[in-house]
Amino acid sequence: MRILLVQTWYPEFLTELYRAEPQLARLPFEPQLQRLFDTAFGIGNAYSHGLRKAGCDACEVICNADEVQARWATEHGLALEGNIHDRRRQIIAAQVEHFRPDVLYVFEWSPLGDAFLNDMRGRVRLLTGQIASPLPANRTFAAYDLMLSSWPPVVNYFRTHGTPAVPFRLGFDERVLSGLASRRSTGGAEKKYDITFVGGFAPSHRNRIPFLDALLRIRPVDIFAYGIETVSPSSPIHAHYRGQAWGWRMYEVLEASRITINLHAEIDVRGDVSHRFANNMRLYEATGVGTCLLTESRDNLGDLFEIGREIVAYDDPEEAARKISHLLANDTARRGIAKAGQQRTLREHTYSSRTQELARILDEALRNSQRSVGTVSTVPL
Repeated sequence: MRILLVQTWYPEFLTELYRAEPQLARLPFEPQLQRLFDTAFGIGNAYSHGLRKAGCDACEVICNADEVQARWATEHGLALEGNIHDRRRQIIAAQVEHFRPDVLYVFEWSPLGDAFLNDMRGRVRLLTGQIASPLPANRTFAAYDLMLSSWPPVVNYFRTHGTPAVPFRLGFDERVLSGLASRRSTGGAEKKYDITFVGGFAPSHRNRIPFLDALLRIRPVDIFAYGIETVSPSSPIHAHYRGQAWGWRMYEVLEASRITINLHAEIDVRGDVSHRFANNMRLYEATGVGTCLLTESRDNLGDLFEIGREIVAYDDPEEAARKISHLLANDTARRGIAKAGQQRTLREHTYSSRTQELARILDEALRNSQRSVGTVSTVPL
């Protein structure tokens, strides 16, 4: 089973990385792409890494990493034309033609668009999407044969509208632990922060600012986030703002926190905004590095972690503040929760196990597929 995975990264991170490393754009495609994955941003290449361990022939590209994608085009003699969106689509189309995957797997939100994906549908046996963010009003997603999501309302939406959909949880890349260890000058991680919030302030995070405003009036929190320009100048957030934290910096901040607080985004599924479910990456990133996680009470939280033993839950800023005080005053209990949470994540919530599950899902979907696209080549990307 050959799988081409297409990611889209935050433009802010890509801009910051290439500004900090101006020589990066001059590297050949393979080492340049590997450097991007080595930053530990987002999910990195955890999917292709895990799928290859599961016996698949998988590779991964980042469709809006324009420098590295342009390098691929140059190395393959591809003449580009049109605007930036046209050029991105031309490169992805050429990569599909070159790699000839059985499965084209697209992480949405993607700038590729419905019309382009509909064209790609005729070039692969299975077009699969993954999304757990608000569904844009200008997208139909109609080209997909299969959708995966960690957000139950998204799964229900696609099933209701005739597209097969499968629940698929996010996870933790356990390779992060060895990476963190190699970056430390000493044996163990120093706990520099009592309580942190690591995330962002985007339109889907409307609840975060009022929550943090209320919490900060009770106790201090070190805040690492993008989107600070959207926060009112009168907000106490500014006094506790410590900059952005991407990739390895994010993991280092989490690891250095006695407690980190999690606030989910609001996911609008065509007008349905539910607050019932726990699903974001921070659940696994924080517990994965051995930090005590304080997260919102959600209906399915107990399916992921044992509440009170592996993670701690809250309902409002006042309860969060009380539980923070209790955990900071009871170091042994806090350490025990952090350790148990990490053990649960490493046992059940790693991308190694997730991608084994994903390989089975895709294999079954391929077996049920009626489409054929001819002989599959064996050229690497």
